[in-house]
Amino acid sequence: MNQNTFYSRILLPVDGSETAKRARRAAADLSRMSGQPITVLSVIVDRDIMPSELMGPGKISTKDIQESRRREAQATVKAAADALREQGLTVDEEILVGDPAQEIIQRTREVDAPVVVIGRRGLTGFRELVMGSVSNKVVHYAECPVLVIN
Repeated sequence: MNQNTFYSRILLPVDGSETAKRARRAAADLSRMSGQPITVLSVIVDRDIMPSELMGPGKISTKDIQESRRREAQATVKAAADALREQGLTVDEEILVGDPAQEIIQRTREVDAPVVVIGRRGLTGFRELVMGSVSNKVVHYAECPVLVIN
């Protein structure tokens, strides 16, 4: 590890939002400067199926919706990871399930000396206004440095 680096890994939560894409660019810059690897992760929200998810043509099952969420998370992580690998960076991928803020915070506790690079606003919309943003919770409860990208 670079003697000037106080962290061992960059955790990059992604959700496909524009701020997550900007966070990816910041994580890439940080990785190039420090030589540290990046873990690109996405959290599949562990919540009940919303009525709007059941609307549409044909009969859609809960299992179909959960599988759709998993495929979407995998595609989002893969796209971000591939973009970073194209820059010659060392990247691994993770998919977690649960509350996004809680899962990210828990992951920071499992990694030795991480730094989190996260977009300020994701794709949560109204829920974010009511419940508080994921990035805000991570800043307040993670016990490591957190770089929030606007």
